[in-house]
Amino acid sequence: IPESEKLAEMGVRLALTALGAFLLMQLGRLLVSRLRLWMVRAGKERAGVEQRARTVAQIFDSLVTAVVWAGAAVHALAVLGWDVKPLLAGAGIVGVALGFGAQTLVRDLIAGYFILIESQFGVGDWVDVDGQPSQVEEVTLRVTRLRSFNGFVHHVPNGEFKTVTNRSRDWHRLTVDVPVGANEDLGHALRVCRGVVDGLNAEPEWRAR
Repeated sequence: IPESEKLAEMGVRLALTALGAFLLMQLGRLLVSRLRLWMVRAGKERAGVEQRARTVAQIFDSLVTAVVWAGAAVHALAVLGWDVKPLLAGAGIVGVALGFGAQTLVRDLIAGYFILIESQFGVGDWVDVDGQPSQVEEVTLRVTRLRSFNGFVHHVPNGEFKTVTNRSRDWHRLTVDVPVGANEDLGHALRVCRGVVDGLNAEPEWRAR
């Protein structure tokens, strides 16, 4: 085959490789977008659903990008005449080594997945971690960013969470002591307390609380 025809054939194959990778990218992004919408709809507008869906979509989008373009690069090297078998074998060995060295990372990713899917806590929630109250500022698959009452920022790997108390979900009780004089009418005192509670419940800004 003449050199010019060979170069033209290689150019066509490289162009088809790039086109195939682009189409796979678009298909992957479409599927990721559909997954995000499905997660939002399945969440039925619960707090933090949109944030969790966006986080999961970003992770899958990055994964699709890495896999598609890595495959396209290997195929392009094969088109250019490179022997990619040693490259693939080396990548497999490196992957095994990284797998042994990244057990903690894998643990954090799996824990983050369940935190997001099970909606254990979300952005804006107040949580107790090791007895310390903090507000959740960001949740990713690997790490959660918390801000303490004093303003300190803590980055906690998701695999480190053992027991987390969420103060912001559904409802909770608060005990309030109301001093009443020994000679006062307890029935009247109770009626006054109930009146205050009913008044708060009637106010729009307090009713949701």
